[in-house]
Amino acid sequence: MRNELVFYGTGAAEGIPNPFCRCFLCSNARKEGGRDVRKRSMFRVNEYVAIDMGADFFTQAMEYGDFINLEHVLITHTHEDHLAHMMMGVRGMATHRIQKPLNIYMTSSAYDIVDFYRKNSAILKNSINTLEHNKVIAFHRLEFGKGYTIGTLPVIPLKGNHTGNMGENCANYLIRLGNGKVLFYALDTGYYLEETFQNLKAYKLGYLISECTYGNILNRPEKPEGHLDIYSCQSVFKRLYKQGTIGKDTKIYLSHINHCHTATHADMVELFKETDIPCEIQVAYDGMKIID
Repeated sequence: MRNELVFYGTGAAEGIPNPFCRCFLCSNARKEGGRDVRKRSMFRVNEYVAIDMGADFFTQAMEYGDFINLEHVLITHTHEDHLAHMMMGVRGMATHRIQKPLNIYMTSSAYDIVDFYRKNSAILKNSINTLEHNKVIAFHRLEFGKGYTIGTLPVIPLKGNHTGNMGENCANYLIRLGNGKVLFYALDTGYYLEETFQNLKAYKLGYLISECTYGNILNRPEKPEGHLDIYSCQSVFKRLYKQGTIGKDTKIYLSHINHCHTATHADMVELFKETDIPCEIQVAYDGMKIID
Protein backbone atom coordinates (compact mmCIF):
# COMPACT_ATOMS: atom_id res chain seq x y z
CA MET A 1 0.00 0.00 0.00
CA ARG A 2 1.49 3.32 -1.06
CA ASN A 3 0.56 5.26 2.06
CA GLU A 4 1.77 2.87 4.76
CA LEU A 5 4.39 4.06 7.30
CA VAL A 6 5.42 7.16 5.37
CA PHE A 7 6.98 10.35 6.74
CA TYR A 8 4.89 13.10 5.14
CA GLY A 9 6.93 15.76 6.95
CA THR A 10 9.98 15.69 9.23
CA GLY A 11 10.38 19.38 10.10
CA ALA A 12 9.41 21.49 13.08
CA ALA A 13 7.13 24.55 13.27
CA GLU A 14 9.01 26.67 10.74
CA GLY A 15 10.02 23.94 8.31
CA ILE A 16 13.36 23.99 6.54
CA PRO A 17 14.08 26.38 4.97
CA ASN A 18 12.30 28.94 7.10
CA PRO A 19 10.90 31.35 4.47
CA PHE A 20 12.25 34.36 6.37
CA CYS A 21 15.66 32.99 7.33
CA ARG A 22 19.12 33.08 5.75
CA CYS A 23 20.99 30.97 8.33
CA PHE A 24 23.41 28.30 7.14
CA LEU A 25 20.89 25.45 7.33
CA CYS A 26 18.12 27.34 5.50
CA SER A 27 20.54 28.62 2.82
CA ASN A 28 21.90 25.10 2.37
CA ALA A 29 18.37 23.67 1.99
CA ARG A 30 17.54 26.23 -0.72
CA LYS A 31 20.74 25.35 -2.57
CA GLU A 32 20.80 21.57 -2.15
CA GLY A 33 17.09 20.72 -1.86
CA GLY A 34 16.42 17.00 -1.45
CA ARG A 35 16.57 15.61 2.07
CA ASP A 36 17.60 18.96 3.56
CA VAL A 37 14.12 20.39 2.84
CA ARG A 38 11.66 19.52 5.60
CA LYS A 39 7.92 20.13 5.65
CA ARG A 40 6.01 20.30 8.93
CA SER A 41 5.74 16.96 10.75
CA MET A 42 3.11 14.44 9.70
CA PHE A 43 3.16 10.65 9.57
CA ARG A 44 0.95 8.28 7.58
CA VAL A 45 0.41 5.05 9.48
CA ASN A 46 -1.66 3.51 6.70
CA GLU A 47 -4.31 4.44 4.14
CA TYR A 48 -6.83 5.23 6.87
CA VAL A 49 -4.80 6.54 9.82
CA ALA A 50 -2.38 9.47 10.12
CA ILE A 51 -0.68 11.31 12.95
CA ASP A 52 -1.11 15.09 12.76
CA MET A 53 -2.12 17.24 9.82
CA GLY A 54 -0.35 20.56 9.84
CA ALA A 55 0.23 23.55 7.63
CA ASP A 56 1.74 21.65 4.68
CA PHE A 57 -1.07 19.14 4.21
CA PHE A 58 -1.89 20.26 0.64
CA THR A 59 1.66 19.81 -0.68
CA GLN A 60 2.17 16.60 1.29
CA ALA A 61 -0.95 15.05 -0.24
CA MET A 62 0.28 15.96 -3.73
CA GLU A 63 3.75 14.50 -3.18
CA TYR A 64 3.21 11.41 -1.03
CA GLY A 65 -0.41 10.34 -1.44
CA ASP A 66 -3.86 11.93 -1.18
CA PHE A 67 -6.20 11.84 1.82
CA ILE A 68 -9.27 10.54 -0.02
CA ASN A 69 -9.54 7.38 2.10
CA LEU A 70 -8.13 8.89 5.28
CA GLU A 71 -10.59 8.39 8.15
CA HIS A 72 -8.61 9.00 11.36
CA VAL A 73 -6.10 11.66 12.43
CA LEU A 74 -4.37 11.33 15.79
CA ILE A 75 -3.38 14.83 16.92
CA THR A 76 -0.28 15.08 19.08
CA HIS A 77 -1.09 18.60 20.33
CA THR A 78 -2.68 21.88 19.34
CA HIS A 79 0.31 23.78 17.94
CA GLU A 80 -0.47 24.90 14.41
CA ASP A 81 2.31 22.91 12.76
CA HIS A 82 0.54 19.75 13.96
CA LEU A 83 -3.12 20.80 13.75
CA ALA A 84 -4.07 23.02 10.81
CA HIS A 85 -7.75 23.87 11.22
CA MET A 86 -7.99 24.89 7.55
CA MET A 87 -7.85 21.22 6.51
CA MET A 88 -11.30 20.71 8.04
CA GLY A 89 -12.83 23.34 5.79
CA VAL A 90 -10.93 22.01 2.76
CA ARG A 91 -12.46 18.60 3.34
CA GLY A 92 -15.87 20.28 3.46
CA MET A 93 -15.21 21.74 0.01
CA ALA A 94 -14.61 18.30 -1.55
CA THR A 95 -17.47 17.59 -3.95
CA HIS A 96 -16.74 13.85 -4.25
CA ARG A 97 -15.49 12.66 -0.88
CA ILE A 98 -16.21 9.44 0.97
CA GLN A 99 -19.39 9.73 3.03
CA LYS A 100 -17.74 9.20 6.38
CA PRO A 101 -16.50 11.90 8.73
CA LEU A 102 -12.80 12.51 9.19
CA ASN A 103 -12.31 11.50 12.83
CA ILE A 104 -9.96 13.80 14.74
CA TYR A 105 -8.61 12.60 18.08
CA MET A 106 -7.16 14.76 20.86
CA THR A 107 -6.13 14.05 24.42
CA SER A 108 -6.79 15.82 27.70
CA SER A 109 -7.29 19.59 27.52
CA ALA A 110 -6.21 19.64 23.88
CA TYR A 111 -9.86 18.81 23.22
CA ASP A 112 -10.79 22.23 24.67
CA ILE A 113 -9.78 23.76 21.36
CA VAL A 114 -12.91 22.20 19.84
CA ASP A 115 -15.15 24.49 21.92
CA PHE A 116 -12.98 27.41 20.84
CA TYR A 117 -13.55 26.45 17.18
CA ARG A 118 -17.29 26.06 17.73
CA LYS A 119 -17.61 29.51 19.30
CA ASN A 120 -15.45 31.31 16.73
CA SER A 121 -17.02 30.68 13.34
CA ALA A 122 -14.80 33.31 11.68
CA ILE A 123 -11.87 30.89 12.01
CA LEU A 124 -13.10 28.86 9.00
CA LYS A 125 -15.02 29.60 5.84
CA ASN A 126 -17.39 26.84 6.90
CA SER A 127 -18.03 26.88 10.62
CA ILE A 128 -17.00 23.88 12.68
CA ASN A 129 -20.63 23.44 13.75
CA THR A 130 -21.73 23.08 10.12
CA LEU A 131 -18.89 20.69 9.32
CA GLU A 132 -19.84 18.52 12.31
CA HIS A 133 -23.54 18.64 11.44
CA ASN A 134 -22.78 17.58 7.86
CA LYS A 135 -20.53 14.76 9.11
CA VAL A 136 -17.49 16.18 7.36
CA ILE A 137 -15.50 15.91 10.60
CA ALA A 138 -16.00 14.39 14.03
CA PHE A 139 -14.00 15.06 17.20
CA HIS A 140 -13.08 12.51 19.84
CA ARG A 141 -11.43 12.95 23.24
CA LEU A 142 -8.84 10.40 24.32
CA GLU A 143 -7.42 9.80 27.79
CA PHE A 144 -3.74 9.28 28.47
CA GLY A 145 -2.85 5.68 29.25
CA LYS A 146 -6.14 4.25 28.00
CA GLY A 147 -6.34 1.83 25.07
CA TYR A 148 -8.44 2.47 21.96
CA THR A 149 -9.01 0.89 18.58
CA ILE A 150 -8.49 3.50 15.85
CA GLY A 151 -9.49 2.04 12.52
CA THR A 152 -8.27 -1.50 13.16
CA LEU A 153 -5.19 -0.52 15.18
CA PRO A 154 -4.77 -0.67 18.99
CA VAL A 155 -3.59 2.77 20.15
CA ILE A 156 -2.53 4.14 23.56
CA PRO A 157 -1.64 7.83 24.04
CA LEU A 158 1.15 8.53 26.53
CA LYS A 159 2.18 11.91 27.95
CA GLY A 160 4.96 13.83 26.27
CA ASN A 161 7.11 16.46 27.99
CA HIS A 162 5.83 19.32 25.85
CA THR A 163 2.95 21.79 26.20
CA GLY A 164 0.44 22.77 23.49
CA ASN A 165 -1.69 25.86 22.96
CA MET A 166 -4.36 24.73 25.40
CA GLY A 167 -1.84 23.94 28.15
CA GLU A 168 -2.03 20.22 27.39
CA ASN A 169 0.73 17.66 27.44
CA CYS A 170 1.56 16.50 23.95
CA ALA A 171 0.34 13.00 23.13
CA ASN A 172 2.93 10.43 22.11
CA TYR A 173 1.24 7.41 20.55
CA LEU A 174 1.85 3.68 21.08
CA ILE A 175 0.42 1.81 18.09
CA ARG A 176 0.34 -1.93 17.47
CA LEU A 177 0.64 -2.34 13.72
CA GLY A 178 -0.86 -4.99 11.48
CA ASN A 179 2.47 -6.85 11.40
CA GLY A 180 2.29 -7.23 15.19
CA LYS A 181 5.12 -4.79 15.89
CA VAL A 182 4.69 -1.82 18.24
CA LEU A 183 5.47 1.70 17.02
CA PHE A 184 6.00 4.58 19.46
CA TYR A 185 5.56 7.99 17.85
CA ALA A 186 7.24 10.42 20.24
CA LEU A 187 7.49 13.85 18.64
CA ASP A 188 7.34 17.10 20.58
CA THR A 189 8.69 15.92 23.88
CA GLY A 190 11.70 16.71 25.97
CA TYR A 191 13.31 14.07 28.15
CA TYR A 192 10.50 11.62 28.82
CA LEU A 193 8.34 12.03 31.88
CA GLU A 194 8.90 9.38 34.55
CA GLU A 195 5.38 8.02 34.11
CA THR A 196 6.03 7.59 30.40
CA PHE A 197 9.24 5.64 31.02
CA GLN A 198 7.31 3.46 33.46
CA ASN A 199 4.45 2.86 31.00
CA LEU A 200 6.91 1.87 28.29
CA LYS A 201 8.42 -0.88 30.45
CA ALA A 202 5.55 -3.13 29.41
CA TYR A 203 6.47 -2.91 25.70
CA LYS A 204 9.22 -3.98 23.33
CA LEU A 205 9.26 -1.52 20.45
CA GLY A 206 9.69 -2.53 16.84
CA TYR A 207 9.91 1.12 15.79
CA LEU A 208 10.64 4.30 17.70
CA ILE A 209 10.03 7.59 15.92
CA SER A 210 11.89 10.10 18.05
CA GLU A 211 12.13 13.80 17.77
CA CYS A 212 15.52 15.48 17.44
CA THR A 213 14.42 19.09 17.10
CA TYR A 214 17.62 20.89 18.07
CA GLY A 215 20.13 18.75 16.21
CA ASN A 216 23.72 19.28 17.32
CA ILE A 217 23.17 22.39 19.47
CA LEU A 218 25.48 22.30 22.48
CA ASN A 219 24.99 23.41 26.07
CA ARG A 220 21.35 22.38 26.40
CA PRO A 221 20.16 20.71 29.62
CA GLU A 222 20.96 17.02 30.00
CA LYS A 223 17.23 16.35 30.48
CA PRO A 224 15.52 19.18 28.58
CA GLU A 225 11.82 19.96 28.55
CA GLY A 226 9.93 20.60 25.33
CA HIS A 227 12.33 19.20 22.74
CA LEU A 228 15.35 16.93 22.35
CA ASP A 229 18.69 17.23 20.54
CA ILE A 230 21.14 14.55 19.37
CA TYR A 231 22.67 14.30 22.84
CA SER A 232 19.54 14.19 25.00
CA CYS A 233 17.71 11.85 22.64
CA GLN A 234 20.59 9.39 23.03
CA SER A 235 20.15 9.67 26.80
CA VAL A 236 16.51 8.68 26.30
CA PHE A 237 17.52 5.77 24.06
CA LYS A 238 20.03 4.49 26.63
CA ARG A 239 17.41 4.43 29.35
CA LEU A 240 14.87 2.74 27.08
CA TYR A 241 17.47 0.13 26.18
CA LYS A 242 18.41 -0.44 29.81
CA GLN A 243 14.78 -1.03 30.79
CA GLY A 244 14.17 -3.36 27.84
CA THR A 245 11.80 -1.15 25.83
CA ILE A 246 14.15 -1.07 22.85
CA GLY A 247 16.65 -3.70 21.75
CA LYS A 248 19.04 -4.48 18.93
CA ASP A 249 16.10 -5.23 16.60
CA THR A 250 14.38 -1.89 17.25
CA LYS A 251 14.57 0.61 14.40
CA ILE A 252 14.84 4.26 15.48
CA TYR A 253 13.94 7.17 13.21
CA LEU A 254 14.69 10.82 13.98
CA SER A 255 12.17 13.49 12.96
CA HIS A 256 10.82 16.97 13.89
CA ILE A 257 14.10 18.67 13.04
CA ASN A 258 14.35 22.47 13.01
CA HIS A 259 16.82 24.93 11.49
CA CYS A 260 18.42 26.27 14.70
CA HIS A 261 21.64 24.24 14.42
CA THR A 262 24.39 23.53 11.88
CA ALA A 263 23.97 19.85 11.00
CA THR A 264 22.72 19.08 7.50
CA HIS A 265 20.87 15.84 6.85
CA ALA A 266 24.14 14.19 5.80
CA ASP A 267 25.89 15.55 8.89
CA MET A 268 23.22 14.10 11.18
CA VAL A 269 23.50 10.74 9.45
CA GLU A 270 27.25 10.75 10.16
CA LEU A 271 26.76 11.81 13.78
CA PHE A 272 24.57 8.77 14.43
CA LYS A 273 26.83 6.24 12.73
CA GLU A 274 28.90 5.83 15.86
CA THR A 275 26.87 5.46 19.04
CA ASP A 276 26.97 2.98 21.90
CA ILE A 277 23.28 2.22 21.37
CA PRO A 278 22.91 -1.19 19.64
CA CYS A 279 19.96 -0.13 17.51
CA GLU A 280 19.70 1.00 13.92
CA ILE A 281 19.24 4.80 14.02
CA GLN A 282 18.14 6.57 10.85
CA VAL A 283 17.57 10.26 10.18
CA ALA A 284 14.13 10.45 8.57
CA TYR A 285 13.42 12.66 5.56
CA ASP A 286 10.25 13.77 3.82
CA GLY A 287 8.77 10.93 1.78
CA MET A 288 10.77 8.23 3.57
CA LYS A 289 8.94 4.93 4.01
CA ILE A 290 9.61 2.44 6.78
CA ILE A 291 10.22 -0.93 5.12
CA ASP A 292 11.02 -4.18 6.93
